[in-house]
Amino acid sequence: MPSGGDWGLGRVAAVFVRGAIGTLIDSCVFEKLDGNAILINGFARNTTIQRNDFHEIGDSMIAQLGETEGAGAIAWGMGWDGRKGDQPRGTLVKQNFAYRCGLFEKQSSFYFQAKSCQTQLVDNIFFHGPRAGINFNDGFGGGSILSGNLMFNTVMESGDHGPFNSWDRQVYAHKSKDDGSPDVNKDYDEITRNFFIGNWYGQEAIDNDDGSAFYETHHNYFAYAGTGMKNDFNGHDNHHHHNLYGFIGTGVGICGALPGHADKFYSNTVIQLASKGYAYYDCKCNATGSCPEMHDNSIYTPDGKMGNICGQPLAQRQAAGIDLKSAVHNWPADEVIIGWARQLLGMPPALQKTGPELDLVI
Repeated sequence: MPSGGDWGLGRVAAVFVRGAIGTLIDSCVFEKLDGNAILINGFARNTTIQRNDFHEIGDSMIAQLGETEGAGAIAWGMGWDGRKGDQPRGTLVKQNFAYRCGLFEKQSSFYFQAKSCQTQLVDNIFFHGPRAGINFNDGFGGGSILSGNLMFNTVMESGDHGPFNSWDRQVYAHKSKDDGSPDVNKDYDEITRNFFIGNWYGQEAIDNDDGSAFYETHHNYFAYAGTGMKNDFNGHDNHHHHNLYGFIGTGVGICGALPGHADKFYSNTVIQLASKGYAYYDCKCNATGSCPEMHDNSIYTPDGKMGNICGQPLAQRQAAGIDLKSAVHNWPADEVIIGWARQLLGMPPALQKTGPELDLVI
């Protein structure tokens, strides 16, 4: 049991890194392995895993598992206290090409981490896996960034996940405060400039599950999935802004939070498959002053209409000062959506190739 999430993890792999600084795994091929391809365990700093090819892997392709204290001798490596630093920190996973993991172990991903922090996942391509493509099993430390990744064909043999999944069911101290007391508040994890396709059985674009907190998710293109933003079971301080959600079921579904820790959903473009309300949250938040920060969202539906939110039309919610400057429109044309996505992800504009019979958008 690696930490407070759902998964178990076998501490074995084709390449096993422990007690190492500055390890480089570059331009290798990992293929047809029964278990994990790479496992980083315990103390490790500044490991780089780049330009590798992973395919036909029985378990996860890359996994990280730190060690903590505070659970006593019967549970070595477990507990709440990670201040000794016996965890993978500062790992860079960059420009890897990966497909088909989880052939035997279905709780598996392209990348999995437990009790690890300050990871960079940059410009990777992954597809074809039974569960989430990237999985954070807890909220230890934070300070990780996911940027420029392409994932599709995830959650192919299960449900209740998206291309990215996180849990945060257990408190961890990752460093000491100035007065020597344990610091249990993680830094923000950032998810930006990614292209995630929630096809197959993807329930959410970003599945911040079971108490997940302190995520900054912005300037991504999320296609399909049942819900764009999810946060539940006392999750809080999750922010989605300037994202494009293409042809999804619902824009946002989140739980209530304490005042000062509400989620944020603003300046997003939501293209829904149906004309229902685009947001589901704790409708009692008006009385507690803990409503999510929502404003300046553009919602597109097949007929330019939208159902109620908390039993009220959007205009009535806005008259009460909630979700100001958000508006509903008719579906845009496909080429318009593609243009928005290219601009959002920093891609060059589409080239128009004109022939005698066809106009093709490349």
